Amino acid sequence: MGKKKSKGNGEGTIYINSKTGLYVGQYVIDGKRKSVYQKKNEKSGNFKKRFYAILNDINSGTYIEKSKITVYNIIKEHIEQKFKDGITKDNSYCRDLDTLNQIKNCCPIFINKSIQKVTLKDIQNVKDEIKFYSQSNIDKIWRLLKKAFSIASSPSVRLIPFNIMQDENLKKPTAEKKTKKVYPLQEEEREKLKSILDNEEYNNPYRDIVKMEWITGMRIGEVLARSKTDINKENLTLHIHNTLTKDKDGKIILGKHTKTYNKKTGIDEGERNFPIDAELGEIIKRQLDKKIVNIYGLLFWNYETNTFINPKRINEWLESINKKYMISNKKLHNHRLRHDRITQWKEAGIDIKAIQYLVGHIEESDVTDDYIDISQEFAFEQLKKIN
Repeated sequence: MGKKKSKGNGEGTIYINSKTGLYVGQYVIDGKRKSVYQKKNEKSGNFKKRFYAILNDINSGTYIEKSKITVYNIIKEHIEQKFKDGITKDNSYCRDLDTLNQIKNCCPIFINKSIQKVTLKDIQNVKDEIKFYSQSNIDKIWRLLKKAFSIASSPSVRLIPFNIMQDENLKKPTAEKKTKKVYPLQEEEREKLKSILDNEEYNNPYRDIVKMEWITGMRIGEVLARSKTDINKENLTLHIHNTLTKDKDGKIILGKHTKTYNKKTGIDEGERNFPIDAELGEIIKRQLDKKIVNIYGLLFWNYETNTFINPKRINEWLESINKKYMISNKKLHNHRLRHDRITQWKEAGIDIKAIQYLVGHIEESDVTDDYIDISQEFAFEQLKKIN
């Protein structure tokens, strides 16, 4: 090894390697000694400029060390950390992992590339692939990509000098697949469904589940999480405070909160009570008369397999009776029944804040308005008042 030439301020050292005859520069960053080597055809002056530029970046706090950390690595670690910190629960964790898989599918040209090598053009080039997803999925994909570059450009990580996702020329893609509109039932459809549930399908095991969700506007997971301890016989109310959800392995479990639980404040903004009228009371009594013996005391339980009832089975049953009895020319599913009940309450003149409470929406939320889609009959009747 040749004689070392020490820089006067001690920030770095340059020496000539006795074997190669080329310059080697050494510097210390974060307590670790690093080396930079002169290339074979590189002039010594150019090497020294390159080396001094590194030292200057270290002193100015702008130094970025080469890294092989990929976009995928950063997103995966972010998802895992949120789950470990309790920011996301099992179901949200699963959804984040699903979104990461979607990113792998639509962003193959850079997902496994070092984030330092990803260019604005790389991201622009995958936007056509991202467009094939629904807008809600695109929003999730874009959010995780923005988070990856935000983390990578943060002062504590410093993998890239700036966040290219903030470039004003980069716009989030819009879905080519348009979001399917959810329509409330028309009056004749409501009457037909009610008649079928109260007659032909009265003894079907899913009938009371559908009736309860339609009457209360509850989410299907909330209906399937109701237990006999939620019934207040004195005040005639049903306590809604949790929902069926999934663990990190995708297994259905009984959650501790509703969907609108605020993790930051610890307040469950979807917790509420619902009045038990004669119709809802009849459903509850029918379930209690069956002698509830499951370990959670749930009103609805699959005793054949001794497990929770899968919400998907209810959707499948609704679709089957829709085809069998030709109730509606549009799909009949759990979400549509919730949508229909909210619309009916709005048409009946119930205050929006009361509706938000009854269905477990956050007060002042725009979500409730998104659910409301006035029926044709109601619109025509309102028009008659003017005529």
